[in-house]
Amino acid sequence: MKIKLSKQLAQYKLEINTQISATGICVVFGRSGAGKTTLINLLAGIDTPDSGSFSIGERCFYHAQQRINLAVHRREIGYVFQQARLFPHLSIEANLKYGYSEKQDPESVFYQKIIQLLQLQSLLKRYPNDLSGGEMQRVAIGRALLRKPKLLLMDEPLSSLALPRKLELLPYLAKLNKQLQLPILYVTHSLDEVLFLADEMLLLDQGKIVLQGDVETVWNDQKMQPWLQQNQLSTIVHGSICAQHQDYPLTSLDLGAQQQLWVNKIDSALGTNVRIRIYAKDVSLTLNRANIDETSIRNIFACSIAAIVKTEQNVKIKLALADNFLWADITLWAFDQLQLQLHQQLYAQIKGVSINNSDFALPQH
Repeated sequence: MKIKLSKQLAQYKLEINTQISATGICVVFGRSGAGKTTLINLLAGIDTPDSGSFSIGERCFYHAQQRINLAVHRREIGYVFQQARLFPHLSIEANLKYGYSEKQDPESVFYQKIIQLLQLQSLLKRYPNDLSGGEMQRVAIGRALLRKPKLLLMDEPLSSLALPRKLELLPYLAKLNKQLQLPILYVTHSLDEVLFLADEMLLLDQGKIVLQGDVETVWNDQKMQPWLQQNQLSTIVHGSICAQHQDYPLTSLDLGAQQQLWVNKIDSALGTNVRIRIYAKDVSLTLNRANIDETSIRNIFACSIAAIVKTEQNVKIKLALADNFLWADITLWAFDQLQLQLHQQLYAQIKGVSINNSDFALPQH
């Protein structure tokens, strides 16, 4: 997917020049007013760029110099808004079939696949006013998918939902991409949604790309820190389930280089890949390895200091840990007393009990 677009806005000029994978979920992340919604409106054809081009493979949707600007209904792009925008006077089944072509699906095979994927069977005869916010968004997603789009745009589709409804919808969103092989451009300012959904991440600020790459690389980059509140500073690490404790509800994750991380129990098979979020506030540092029989900390890792970021109140330490990186947040007092330096060898201690279900993401099938 090639995007090279510019648009003059009131406060700044949006200028995007990038390529995004035609598979997977690319999350567009940034603060309110960063240009996220403007970008996907340009891709959908709702707004018109000042210049540039946009194409997926050989299909060109917009090219200023060649005077190509396909109308919205000809772009074969699905769009899910913050609000479901269902027709209140139509049943759920009628809402779903609005824009759906039965001629292209004569035996309703694709229709039934979407109904089952989003578990909409029990909702078909009901009306929007009878549904919860999460149910309405599932219907809105189904309606967008039934048009068989080549790309799905999602503009903060969970932002208006309470936390329980968000948690209910996230697994559905993750399955869409994997089961339908449909590229998704997903706008959000929620780090929880990034953790659970993103394959690729694009950080946007005032219409410009600040960072782009796989989610672990972007999340763990020092440039990402201004977008995180103090209590949100964290690291994403990857591992695979290698053991379940036989006596306690704990799971061990293989982080590579013979490093294992114990966390609260994860009910998945051995070998399952897991993406884990570890908050910097839950990482402490020590110069000497503690004896496992003399500390309550179960996770103690040999590592080295890769970066040091000082602020007025504390020090953020980036640690190289096997194939991963880890951030620790310590006081200036501790930093001075330990006399920490770049490339120094030391030990990181992580409280496994601090990592719960909201801090890990499993692959969806």
